[in-house]
Amino acid sequence: MKKVIITLAMLGLIAACTKEVSDSNNPFDVDDPVDTTTVKLTPGTIQSLHKNVFVVKCANPTCHDGSFEPDFRTVQSTYSSLVYQPVTKNDDNGSYTYRVHPGKADESWLMRRLTADEVLGRMPLYANPLSTQEIDEIKYWINQGAKDMEGNPPDLPNLQPTVHGYQIQDTAEVRIDTNKVNGWASATILSPSTEYAMYFYIEDDNTATADLKNQKIEFSYDRDQWSPFYQITPVKIWDKVTRASFNTASFQQNTNVYFRYYVEDEQGAGTEMPEDGSEFWFKENYSIIVQ
Repeated sequence: MKKVIITLAMLGLIAACTKEVSDSNNPFDVDDPVDTTTVKLTPGTIQSLHKNVFVVKCANPTCHDGSFEPDFRTVQSTYSSLVYQPVTKNDDNGSYTYRVHPGKADESWLMRRLTADEVLGRMPLYANPLSTQEIDEIKYWINQGAKDMEGNPPDLPNLQPTVHGYQIQDTAEVRIDTNKVNGWASATILSPSTEYAMYFYIEDDNTATADLKNQKIEFSYDRDQWSPFYQITPVKIWDKVTRASFNTASFQQNTNVYFRYYVEDEQGAGTEMPEDGSEFWFKENYSIIVQ
């Protein structure tokens, strides 16, 4: 009788263990560490792509060992350096925004680099191209949402709006901001009691320039202890360009006037350019002087 009880108990234990493993589709979803080299990974997952494609098919592994991105050292680093990561080397038209754009393989720079990149060279560089099956697996993973190691879709990133630069023009639309006191890192020379227009190039990852909020240009006589005495409101005139007019009669003559641009996206992320912590020479570039 005792042997029967022990046998039944052992069978129950084995059944419980078997059920625990079979209920999990994720080989990493266990308490004990898993040796991924012995685990059969599901095709079309980031785990499978990391093990069977990115690591083994890279022509020069030292390129992606953390020296620069994408970083293929681990599953996590592979995922983090691909999904929703901005493109650093784009095509001539700047057609791509992300290395991997979840749900959009055709808009993912990774697919372009792996198939037909005539500009920078098809990857893996100087090696045989990936097979059709490998390409299809990557494409499938992307179009299914580029899910992470636990099968979750990524969150859309929300970067701050970017102020790329400015121009100042007179009423004849002649560019004036090239007329500097002493080179690029100095004030732009303007005439007294004269009308000018400022143009700024504004961009955001999720929000159209026309929908950005709280856009304003502030002016201060103090470069480092910001204390604005004057403000103008820009309006969108082109796709990513805003414009604001001002008259130099509002400013003291022969005194540096510093200006900065402020803007927020729809999620509340704000950008101030230049920032309080910007280098002094950058702040000097964002200044004018009436002479």
